[in-house]
Amino acid sequence: MKIEEAFKVLPKFYNIKFGDLKNHEMLAEPIDLASIKKNKGFAGQFLERLLGLTLSNQIRDFDNGELKTNKSYPDGKPMETMAITQVGRQFDELFYSDKKFHETHLYQKIESILYVPAVKGNKEEEWYFLPAYYLDLRDNGSLKNILDNDFELIKEKVHNLMNDTEDGMLHTVSGQYIQIRTKDSKPYHPIYSQYLGRNVSNKGFAFYFKKEFMIAIQEKSIPSIAIL
Repeated sequence: MKIEEAFKVLPKFYNIKFGDLKNHEMLAEPIDLASIKKNKGFAGQFLERLLGLTLSNQIRDFDNGELKTNKSYPDGKPMETMAITQVGRQFDELFYSDKKFHETHLYQKIESILYVPAVKGNKEEEWYFLPAYYLDLRDNGSLKNILDNDFELIKEKVHNLMNDTEDGMLHTVSGQYIQIRTKDSKPYHPIYSQYLGRNVSNKGFAFYFKKEFMIAIQEKSIPSIAIL
């Protein structure tokens, strides 16, 4: 499914509680919330079901883009950062290769994004989606440059951390809109670098969009298309 195909459908799902959305008339059969509650990324997986997307291990959710949901206040402002992708086995490729930002797996994950804020109550049945935004870095040179600079800055900071003879381990590192920090649960998954020949963390790490990124979208300082 192409990301543009979701534009006409998405507004039908806004501001409707999940408990009602699971029985939406557009669905071939109701969605069993209990079957996906135990999974991580519950809101995203629920929206994928609503859109008819097939859960898979492909790099991106759509044929030409990525679906991202994020916990938000009722006014759309973000309550959390937004996970992008794990660092894991990509550590050497990201930080010790000659690849530029636009050649990385990280860039593939954010080149084309459908961002959907989700308001989350105490129970999943009370959650609901707010109007979505579409961003395409190929048509947004200024944002692409910011993220490119973020990547190079983070890369430089990671090198400095690795060269620290007293520690030499990964820690939270941030740019203007992107950061890397821990994302893991027990049993932890340390990151091993073939290039350095050692573990570089004692837990898993991931790239995130900082809350400033979503705020900039909401405030229209980052150009995007509102899907209304």
